[in-house]
Amino acid sequence: MSARLDELAARKGLLLSRLRLQRVELALHAGELRDALRPAGLIGGAIAKPAAAVAVFETIAPLFGWQRLARWVRVGLIGLAVVRVARRWRADPQ
Repeated sequence: MSARLDELAARKGLLLSRLRLQRVELALHAGELRDALRPAGLIGGAIAKPAAAVAVFETIAPLFGWQRLARWVRVGLIGLAVVRVARRWRADPQ
């Protein structure tokens, strides 16, 4: 009886290990697929961070009466996004 329980416990551990490995493989393949389907991988990441900063700043700026400053920050962050796209484009080996 004890040998059978030990065998079942060992099998359960093996099945859990296989499941974890399959999850890691699935996550890896999903990441590769996401990168392959992304229309412009080098542009997406370069624009996402400045866009988030613009959104946050433009939400907060009117509360303090900083509309003009918000406009200049938006222009500056768009320029930053353009610079980041250019840098990634030049660094891209393709």
